[in-house]
Amino acid sequence: MQNKNFYREFNKPIRKNNLDDKTLKVFIGVMILAASLLSYGFWGAIIEWLS
Repeated sequence: MQNKNFYREFNKPIRKNNLDDKTLKVFIGVMILAASLLSYGFWGAIIEWLS
């Protein structure tokens, strides 16, 4: 006898973990922002402005 749940079990849509995707995107965005700020000497200008 065939398993009646075969279609339901093996043809389910693949669910992604949305939390991991969001945290990865946020992490990449923060890293790009930090790299761009550092590359333009942003922090050096801020320190010079504060002192």
